[in-house]
Amino acid sequence: MLKRGKKLAKYLMAIGLVVMLVVGFAIGLVASPLLTTQNTSADPVWDNIVKSGKIRAGSDPSWPPYESLDANNNIVGFEVDLANAMAAKLGLTIEWNSVGFDTVIPSIQAKTLDLGVSGFSITASRLEVVQFTMPHSITRGQVIMLQSKRDALNITTINSLAELKSLQLTVGTQTGTTEQEELNAVDVQNRPFNDFGVAITDMASANPSVDAVYAETPITSSWIAQYQAQGKTIVVIYDTPYYPCGFIVNKDAHTFVAKLDGALADIIASGQLDTLRAKWHA
Repeated sequence: MLKRGKKLAKYLMAIGLVVMLVVGFAIGLVASPLLTTQNTSADPVWDNIVKSGKIRAGSDPSWPPYESLDANNNIVGFEVDLANAMAAKLGLTIEWNSVGFDTVIPSIQAKTLDLGVSGFSITASRLEVVQFTMPHSITRGQVIMLQSKRDALNITTINSLAELKSLQLTVGTQTGTTEQEELNAVDVQNRPFNDFGVAITDMASANPSVDAVYAETPITSSWIAQYQAQGKTIVVIYDTPYYPCGFIVNKDAHTFVAKLDGALADIIASGQLDTLRAKWHA
């Protein structure tokens, strides 16, 4: 009798648990819109773009072949052509603004710019403060220096950024970049410039303040070709897989980023992205 009582108690308990789960599930169906965060907010960035018919884009034009200035001081390059093509698919035009690299993200956050186009690596820390479009490219991180300097120091290649510290090298980079953050993280002596172009010019000068420059492809490839034509050989002493690149928008710009991603997907599928990449050697 005692055993049957225990079995009955267990049976009733099981039924009770099932009832609780069913009731809980039913309540959850009703309450879930209240308990979960849903992205139903308006997109003020997209609303303003639609009203004006243009996208306010910011770029630091010191990153060829992604961005540079032509003879008429117009911003040109691979990312520029790509962004213009994406805007055209949306029936919009882009108003280009030449700005400092480290001011782009704050301007996107403040909504004084709608789009950041400046070779931005998609990193976890940046994703906390802005949204990215899906990537259009994946780059490689490279430390480059004059071959004459490398030979004088008896360096071939290095396997980590930390080795730059043991070699007592001063490395040029650009303010606000992932490269600057990485050099600081391993305590490598570095000099951040406002413009990566100034960093490479310094390194290749007769009296340089930096021994090497840490940047990414394809700009490093562009510099190597440019200086080779001037009779100066620049070599890569460190090469590593790096981040994907994309365009940045405000955290509130949910509709805008979706529109951009749709346009980029069409451009990729049509082969236009490959055409632009070949045009700019990007």
